[in-house]
Amino acid sequence: MATKVFIVVSSEDKEVVKGPALMYALNAAKRKWMDEVKVIIFGPAQKLTAHHAEIQAKLKELQDAGIEIMACKAYADEWNITGVLEEAGIKVIYVGPIISQLLKDGWASLTF
Repeated sequence: MATKVFIVVSSEDKEVVKGPALMYALNAAKRKWMDEVKVIIFGPAQKLTAHHAEIQAKLKELQDAGIEIMACKAYADEWNITGVLEEAGIKVIYVGPIISQLLKDGWASLTF
């Protein structure tokens, strides 16, 4: 049974991102449902994150709870939002190899 989870947030629906995706991540970390939680902002969710202070604030709350937040550098560069995401405290890196390694290491994954 997996005790670590990474959550891929790719939806551009604000209610999905700030609701179930980030709410589960925060509760899984704070309530110790999982030993470790990571959030990967990917694809359309990156544009949403770059342009919504409310989502950026929610991600800061997750970071304060010890959750690592990262976003895909390829998409961020393509859409010229790398700087905005980094200013919001999000680690912008190529996530393909990271996702692959997490899966190889037995992490559970959720996608919203």
